[in-house]
Amino acid sequence: MKIIKLEKVNSTNLYAKELLSKKLVFENTLIYTNTQSEGRGMGKNTWFSDDYKNLTFSLLLFNNFKADEHFNISIIVSLSIFDYLSLKGVLSKIKWPNDIYLKNKKLAGILIENTITGNIITNSIIGIGLNLNQDKFPQDLPNPISLKNVTNIEYNIDDEIQLLSNTIVANFEKYKFKDFNFLRDLYLSNLYKYQEKSRFKSEFQEFEGIIRGVDNYGYLLVEVADKIEKFYFKEIEFLE
Repeated sequence: MKIIKLEKVNSTNLYAKELLSKKLVFENTLIYTNTQSEGRGMGKNTWFSDDYKNLTFSLLLFNNFKADEHFNISIIVSLSIFDYLSLKGVLSKIKWPNDIYLKNKKLAGILIENTITGNIITNSIIGIGLNLNQDKFPQDLPNPISLKNVTNIEYNIDDEIQLLSNTIVANFEKYKFKDFNFLRDLYLSNLYKYQEKSRFKSEFQEFEGIIRGVDNYGYLLVEVADKIEKFYFKEIEFLE
């Protein structure tokens, strides 16, 4: 795997997109940085990180999934972060659709951007921000936590990026030919608030429901008033 280390960049995902647009990369590539000035999340969300404190990187992978298997990519990445944290003795949960939680606090976020040609995902840019060594966070962030907050260990950033990125690549090789049902069952066994009564907010209302699963397109299946309703990314949010 090709490795590109940047001292500073606006966004590792944007940098990966630029490499693709200029046809400068044709192999799996890890891009990471000590300082990211415009870290991105889903939609208009941003990702805050103190310089030289956390994992901020993107993996550009050429895996050739079918377009309708796009949620499999999200599942594999989420499970990989779960596996990485398990190696540290830390039990995490995957919060649908793209966060990693320790209890009720956010440790990591994932942003996946796919290039689709015909019915094939020709490449995926997998952006990950993971709070590693940061001790304190801005007060306007609702619920952040770092690995150091939990373990009281100061981690080597280069070593941890290598370990996590290698875990992700290895899991793509391990899981890429598994069917959705197999991946879904692994995902659900580690899903935040799965089978628990929770409060949610949609565009129109607040309500109680129970997460009953996900489908192969990434819709969250929530039981509301004895009926299963489907919600896509950004159509629903948790009320903590």
